[in-house]
Order: sequence, then C-alpha cells, then structure tokens
Amino acid sequence: KLSIVLLATLVLGQQRASNSQLCRNNNAKNGGLFPHEEYCDYYYECDSNGEAFLQACPNGLAFAGSKRGVVGNCDYPHRVGCPDGTRIMGQKPIGTDNCSWLYGVFPHATSCTRYWHCWNGTATIQQCPFSLLYNDALHACDWPDNVPDCQKHPICKDTPNGPVAIEKSCVRYWLCVGGYPRLQRCPAGLAFNPNDRRCELAQTVPGCEPPPTTPPTEEEEEQPQNNVRPQAQSGTLPQQFRPSQPGVRAVGK
Repeated sequence: KLSIVLLATLVLGQQRASNSQLCRNNNAKNGGLFPHEEYCDYYYECDSNGEAFLQACPNGLAFAGSKRGVVGNCDYPHRVGCPDGTRIMGQKPIGTDNCSWLYGVFPHATSCTRYWHCWNGTATIQQCPFSLLYNDALHACDWPDNVPDCQKHPICKDTPNGPVAIEKSCVRYWLCVGGYPRLQRCPAGLAFNPNDRRCELAQTVPGCEPPPTTPPTEEEEEQPQNNVRPQAQSGTLPQQFRPSQPGVRAVGK
C-alpha cells in the first residue's frame, strides 16, 4: 500500500510540474487559461504563482478559451468547434428527461419544428419560426431543404417542391421546399391560378376577376339616384289620410 501511495504522489507531482511548465512556457505567471490537450471540457488555470490547476466545465459545455461563454469561459461545444479530430469530451453525460447533458441544445423526439434547451438539467421547449425546422447538425433552426431526414408536412405530401393552391384564396398559396410549406402572396393585380400553379392576371383566373371599373352609360346617368318619397312636414298627414271633418273617418281607413 505504501508503494502505491508513493507512486500516486510521484505521478501527481510530475503532472503538476508538467502543467506548471505550461504556465511558464506561455509566460502566464500572473494567471491564464489554457485548453486541455485531450478533452474539450477541461482546461488549465494558472494562478499568480505560475501553478497550473485543472478545471472542469459544467456538464455538456466545452472550454471557450479567453472568450466569454454561457457559463464563465465555457460554451456550447458546437460554438467552440469541439469535439474535433484530436479532442473529445472527457466527462460522462449526466442526462435528465429530454436532456442528454445538463447543458445543451437537443432535438425533440417527435417534432421537427421544436427542440429542447437544457440549462443545468432543466429542459425548456423551444419552437422554430414559421416554415423552419430544427437542424441537429447545426443546433439551430434551418430551411427544410437542409434537413432531409425530417418528416414531411401533409400539405406537401404530393408536391414536396413547388407551389400548392390554398382553397378559397385568390392571392395566397403555399410554396413547398423540401417537403415543408412557406406561405406566399401574389403581387398586386395578380391571382394564383391553381391549374397553372402560378400567379397570373386576376381577370384571367376564374373566380378571382376584379370588379368592373367601367364608367356608367348615359342612360344610367339620367336615371334618378333614388325613388324615396319626400317626407311630409312634421305634424301633418298625407292628404288621403286626413279626416275631412271631426268625427268622420279618413278615406281608406
């Protein structure tokens, strides 16, 4: 047992001496931060005496160098480009519901338009803006055609790429890209032709013709604007309803 303790002490002393050499080689006697040679989520911090101490990022985050991350000098791995060809994550994932690590951005199990933002093990659902899908390779919302493995939208099941008419709408239509729709609108004076699947002059699209704007004919101008009978003066009755004498019923009554 004594030999094991002596061996461990010797290894620890050699590691500290090597790490302290890192501080001296980088002229970091007054402090500094340096990446670990093997792991993305560990780094060295040099103190004022030039001694190096191993530090760990929160579970799921990677060392961001001198840049400010989401927690101290640690940020999301995809933002710092690690893991890469030479370094990996050294810590084991600490997973919770919907979170593979305590910190990170993760895909939703059943939805292409939603994803999870995990902060210290607490998952918050996020929604991509309209017509965008979550791209797990980028850890961000992206155009549908850049997310080929995602499920298709029912609007675009027959036309994965191209325009699709909207029932009872003359000016709006769907433009399917990669199996997902984007709402579009025809320019002024045009209407969407469901047969040709494009915007055309409104007067050529059945059911979308604009109202006529021709001037009225001479006959229409000569006709009176209304046939409203003039109102009698206040307090009087029309002649045919006036009693001729007191006590005599008016004509037509």
